[in-house]
Amino acid sequence: MLRLLAHRDFPFYTPKGAIPIGGGVRDLLLGRKPLDLDFAALDPEGAAEEARGRYGGTLFPLDRERGHYRLVAGGLSLDFTPLQGNLEEDLLQRDYRLNALIWIKGKVLGLPGTEEDLKRRHLVPVREENLYQDHLRSLRGVRLAATLGLGLPQRTREALARHARFLRENPGALPARERVREELTRLLLSGRAPWGLHLLQRTGLLGVYLPELALLVGLDQGGVHHLPAWEHTLAVLFHLLWLWPEAPLEARLAALYHDVGKPLTRRFDPEAGRYRFLGHAEVGAELARAALSWLRFPKETVERVAALVRRHMDRPPERARALRRFYFRRRDLLPALPYLMAADRLAARGVEAEAWPLLEAYQEALKEPLPQRPLLSGEEVMALLGLEQGPGVGEALRVLLEAQAEGRVRTQEEARAFLQHLP
Repeated sequence: MLRLLAHRDFPFYTPKGAIPIGGGVRDLLLGRKPLDLDFAALDPEGAAEEARGRYGGTLFPLDRERGHYRLVAGGLSLDFTPLQGNLEEDLLQRDYRLNALIWIKGKVLGLPGTEEDLKRRHLVPVREENLYQDHLRSLRGVRLAATLGLGLPQRTREALARHARFLRENPGALPARERVREELTRLLLSGRAPWGLHLLQRTGLLGVYLPELALLVGLDQGGVHHLPAWEHTLAVLFHLLWLWPEAPLEARLAALYHDVGKPLTRRFDPEAGRYRFLGHAEVGAELARAALSWLRFPKETVERVAALVRRHMDRPPERARALRRFYFRRRDLLPALPYLMAADRLAARGVEAEAWPLLEAYQEALKEPLPQRPLLSGEEVMALLGLEQGPGVGEALRVLLEAQAEGRVRTQEEARAFLQHLP
């Protein structure tokens, strides 16, 4: 029996024969502006076409056989799915009670228990067996809890943990990698990403979707690291977002993977009386590349994350010219690299005070922007040095551009003199 939860106008255009349902209605009741709208319709494709006539945008099938369509228009994403049987039967097939909401003629209807979920801001499955109808639903539950600030009561955590065990024992049931990537991306781009990853580990889903990171759980480090490796990783991500709230996905992924190489490089040093992780940045870069490639992240994202992981242990020099050269050579990783380095220090003990001078020195060093191109062209270098076209010209231009970055060369006259005096 459906329950009346609220009287509420739906502030978006509703195509004929379509009924607002799910996340958009949920967000309205939670006081959020919905950007993802869900509609159930007898003719999903027809309703989607009608919405495109109103909003414009791009329409494409998510699953043509199942009748799932998506319209992306401006900042809105509208999903259309078939109406399954009657309305109550449709809601009973949904994943979580907060997503099993429907708007009809100014009335919001939901399942028994949903009113309590709204009051407590809890996420509870409609039925545990529904998680097995689409195996992405447990991961989506963690993502929703993180992005919407919802709690997972014990019964929900236990249900997610049981589903995680099922997926570990039945890897053939895993959702498509592109769908997993989308959920992980939305989780990481939220302001509560560290909390969401903590929930992922607590429910056992970390070992399902990011098994290489699950090896960090319980890994003692010693030295300046007062936290085990997994807790340290979450702390690095937390501090990265504290220092740089608008950090892009690549920087967040680099924070998540920066120590992924430690389980494979952990060796006890009897002289120092503690563990060492020599080469963990290089090993971690390769692990991150493999893991993110498997999840079908774009190649550019994968390579940038791998480079950040590889370079996160580099130590910036103190002298001004050397520091400019240091960042010039890593210019494709800016500003993510210094923020990652600072966050790594803030998540340790005894070196946290280094974070602030590191960021201040970076900002001071780059008050004058790094040069984008050499002061002389290739033709000018060939004429000046009597070179023929070839690698020697490129090397001369590279050395010149680095000298410009250091501040040793500022004009074309200085550039000519600099190149003429090269050994």
